[in-house]
Amino acid sequence: MERYLTTSEARQKFLSLVDEVEDGDQVIITKRGVPKAAIVNFEELQTLKAVARLWQDPEALRAMRSALDDVKAGRTLRFSGTPNVGKILAAARKKGLLRG
Repeated sequence: MERYLTTSEARQKFLSLVDEVEDGDQVIITKRGVPKAAIVNFEELQTLKAVARLWQDPEALRAMRSALDDVKAGRTLRFSGTPNVGKILAAARKKGLLRG
């Protein structure tokens, strides 16, 4: 859940806000009605930063585009349940990607 607080409200409730964002909520702090800062879960922030780095990496973008092309062209393997080596090899053989 995302909620907005003024700087004064955030100052008064700071410790409880830390607990709140630990559960995945986001708090936007406003100053004179304008969003100025956000309090988010640290793990969520790390994930967002990693995704941002990927989008800025030309090699990663090429790999993502190539993967999407493979999906669109049907060059994927499907599994039932959790994949393991045996299921991967069986699916690859069924699709004609492996012999034996």
